[in-house]
Amino acid sequence: MVDFSRIMLLIVSCLAYGTLRMNILHSVISVLTTSALSLFMFSPALAENPTSNSWSLSSLSNSVQSSKLPPCAPLNLPHGFTQSIVVQERPICANSMVTLDVLPSGSDQTDMNTMNESGPAIGRYLYRTHETGEGQAAISIIDLKTGQTSIHEGRQFGGWSRLDGIEWTPWGTLLVGEESGAFGRLFECKVNGMELSCVDRPQLGRMSHEGIAVTEEGNVFVVDEYDGGSIYKFVPDEYGRLASGQLFALQVLSDEVTVCSERTGVGYTPTGQAQWIPLIPGRDGVVTDPTYDARSAASEAQATDFCRPEDLEIIGDNVYVSTTTTNTVFQIPINTDSPVITEYAGINTNMSPEDVEPDYGLRNPDNLASDHSGNLYIVEDNDGRSDIWIASPDHNRDGVADSVFLFATLTTYGAEATGIYIAPVDPPGMFLNVQHAYDGNDMTLLIIPSPK
Repeated sequence: MVDFSRIMLLIVSCLAYGTLRMNILHSVISVLTTSALSLFMFSPALAENPTSNSWSLSSLSNSVQSSKLPPCAPLNLPHGFTQSIVVQERPICANSMVTLDVLPSGSDQTDMNTMNESGPAIGRYLYRTHETGEGQAAISIIDLKTGQTSIHEGRQFGGWSRLDGIEWTPWGTLLVGEESGAFGRLFECKVNGMELSCVDRPQLGRMSHEGIAVTEEGNVFVVDEYDGGSIYKFVPDEYGRLASGQLFALQVLSDEVTVCSERTGVGYTPTGQAQWIPLIPGRDGVVTDPTYDARSAASEAQATDFCRPEDLEIIGDNVYVSTTTTNTVFQIPINTDSPVITEYAGINTNMSPEDVEPDYGLRNPDNLASDHSGNLYIVEDNDGRSDIWIASPDHNRDGVADSVFLFATLTTYGAEATGIYIAPVDPPGMFLNVQHAYDGNDMTLLIIPSPK
């Protein structure tokens, strides 16, 4: 194993005397990055004990401003954690395992991440979506063992547009969605390492897809990402087969109404008792076929409007939904047809808005992730300063996180943090993307506990 303390001492000493040439420094940093990845790589023991991975968490006392940290180490992290670059778009940073330019004509718009969570060699392959424009979106794949890469462009479907959500299913496929207006498609891809074979799944609804979450029972939750978008649940006729089934939209049973204002960044969505309305033309006021336009079908069924629902994450018996405009994360029980919706984390319960507390406030919650201790990670969608929060489990079962604290801040100028993902390996690792950086160098970071 690499002796990190000796390497760092060498760097500091050489820098002090001005004798460390840049090419030597690049080599040392490359060794550090490779070693960080080797510490993180898949262990066969995980197959027998997949929930063993955990880490000790600590918090930050305040956020930091954009450009405060160097672009090749842009995360402000608490003591005890290390960051490294797995993939970068431009050959700018020496400490990157791979340089991969997915869209040479423009920004790669690196968005969401997942890995092969089942089958052979769990955690070997990293799958990323790219939220580039019409016909130019892609899925990139990185073999974390060899550094090999591949790019899939969806040309058999006329090209993909603004790929966003990506999720590994319990039956070993990938679900990938387009965040492209009201008619975004959702695809299911069979996976063979670096190879993909994808089919369109219109039964899960045409909408502006972002978050995707799949239960162990095979039900699929999706959201329509716009101010006034709905939350949906798809129940297949047969486990693991998404070619047929029923799509539902969530309706909160309240006399209060949703008020969204993306321009001013405020809004309100009612909570409380809810129900799932089947989107069947000819029933419950539904006229439109949701396989063509789920947004219209949900509106006809009087499904509840949510203020720009973004991402989804399942923890235990609940699915969590972030809504950017209302600065809220909702909790929705998944094992009932009559769930009670609560505000699990947000400015109305256990957090302050950023305009009230500039250095320790929430603004624009977006991507979500979870660890095996039941903590929920919440990433902000802000250009230049994206905070990462952790909501601890709800032990007193009041529907609200027991506490929320600041874990990290991305400071890359002009960029937002996207695609947070906790890898299913032991020891654990966190992947995080830097999207639309001002210097053009989108990247994927790996955060792990510092070697002892």
